[in-house]
Amino acid sequence: MSAPDWVPLGDSGLHARVLRVERAEVAFFKHLLESYEEIGIVRTVETRSDGTVAIAILVPSDYANVAAEILADVASRGAARFEPEPLPAVCTEDWFLETWTRDR
Repeated sequence: MSAPDWVPLGDSGLHARVLRVERAEVAFFKHLLESYEEIGIVRTVETRSDGTVAIAILVPSDYANVAAEILADVASRGAARFEPEPLPAVCTEDWFLETWTRDR
């Protein structure tokens, strides 16, 4: 069972969640979630002209509750401010796979 606010991505075994953060905080969330027990990965979905960024966090289904606890801890400490947002329609399993596997 996964934590609320996490959206399952088809048959991939991954769950996603989107947060709106200040541009300067992207590295904080990336480092936190990608190095903290290798819980998940963070990707930028959208950058707005107001200086905020929508980041997508992807976690294996088994780690959605752990990632939710980490984010709750960040929120309680005020370490980095974030606002949850709905997963944009573009953020589907196919979009993530296509974006990360394209030729460079």
